[in-house]
Amino acid sequence: MKTFVLQAACGLLLFFALASAVDAAPRLLIVGDSWAEEQWLDGSHARVFAGHGLTDVAISGEMTTTSGSTAADWVMPANLQRIADALQQYPHVDTVQLTVGGNDFLDSWNTGMTPEQFQELIGFIRNDVAIVSDYILGLRPDIEIVLSLYDYPNFEDTRNGLIWTVACSVLWNDLGQPDPLEVNTAAVTVIDAIESELTSDPRVYHVRHLGQAQNHFGLPGQPPGSLPPPGLLDQPSPAAAMRERFLFGGLDCFHFNAAAYDVLVNNLVQEYLNVRFQSGLALELAGEVPVYDGSPKAAEILSDPPVDALIVSYDGSLAPPVDAGVYDLVVTAPGWRKSLATSFVVARASQTVDLSSPEAVPITEPDIELQTSASSGLLVELEVISGPASLDGQTLVLDGAPGTVVIVARQPGDGNWLPAEPVQRQIEVFELTDALFEDRFEPNSVRR
Repeated sequence: MKTFVLQAACGLLLFFALASAVDAAPRLLIVGDSWAEEQWLDGSHARVFAGHGLTDVAISGEMTTTSGSTAADWVMPANLQRIADALQQYPHVDTVQLTVGGNDFLDSWNTGMTPEQFQELIGFIRNDVAIVSDYILGLRPDIEIVLSLYDYPNFEDTRNGLIWTVACSVLWNDLGQPDPLEVNTAAVTVIDAIESELTSDPRVYHVRHLGQAQNHFGLPGQPPGSLPPPGLLDQPSPAAAMRERFLFGGLDCFHFNAAAYDVLVNNLVQEYLNVRFQSGLALELAGEVPVYDGSPKAAEILSDPPVDALIVSYDGSLAPPVDAGVYDLVVTAPGWRKSLATSFVVARASQTVDLSSPEAVPITEPDIELQTSASSGLLVELEVISGPASLDGQTLVLDGAPGTVVIVARQPGDGNWLPAEPVQRQIEVFELTDALFEDRFEPNSVRR
């Protein structure tokens, strides 16, 4: 693959991105190739979002961006499954940035193509991107896709350094040594075809980035801000936008640096995300603290204005919890930037224990089976506090001596049940030598 050498340096940044953490629930999933991966690794979205009041909109790209990947790669079942897995892990994602197709173009197009060959290539790319898009839309009814594609490359100001020698010159030669007008015209044609095919679905949008770098950084004789997009088709993106991967390596001919990616993400926000994620929503956890009873306990959420399609997760799961405990509650609403992150408590339930025992027994009484129960259904613990007897499980074993046996029943609780109030019983153990005594204590009467 022509772009392989360019991919290697992109992957070096992955370790550092995985070491960073986000506090808000991911709402935007980035899917795609090196342009997607580098925006993710550079942290462009987080920086730009902070300046637009989108701090509640966290981003994920660690599972779904791969440098060098093509649209043809992403239609493979294993890669589609990566997207499904990411959406399963991040249930609050309601928007997907899709950045694919660039490597399909670079790997196959060249200046020697006939119009028929070029149209065939466009059809392959367009159809593969559409398959990926349709797959994503089919996973969730509330998801929208924003196509965030490409700006112009630069094969003019990058012809120095190691990157040109080992990678960009090879790519340029394979493309047929196009001038800026040739490569830009072909790239725009592919982008137009993808846009035309996919945006017929009302849940798919395209933010065009063509000429953004020219306008932001300027060109020789053209100061910044003087070239409104799409800029000049016969000029490359400026050298100031191109990535320098290592000292004396020169400039990358295709990939932008972090500052230029920030420009593209800012364009994405202004043209789509500021509309997609509206402000003005208030969310509140309401209602009393639910108590465990073995059934799922859903949080009661109030929203102003009222929103029906709230996404509520408990420790990352959409299933309301059954067990008592403290859960990380996250609430989002597709199309709104505000989220609620708080704790949701399911309280432990109270319980009672019961102990049935005789009030008095003669010392000749055989072993006594004590009857115990707990309203929780948990096992009751018995203990002889004092007196001439011992316990063998639930069986009271007399020692053969008279006296008062004191027994206590306890249930200490567990994760779902509070400890029960202990229940204490006394059993008088008497000798059968005094008829009057026997009548007084009524042997084998039961105390509850």
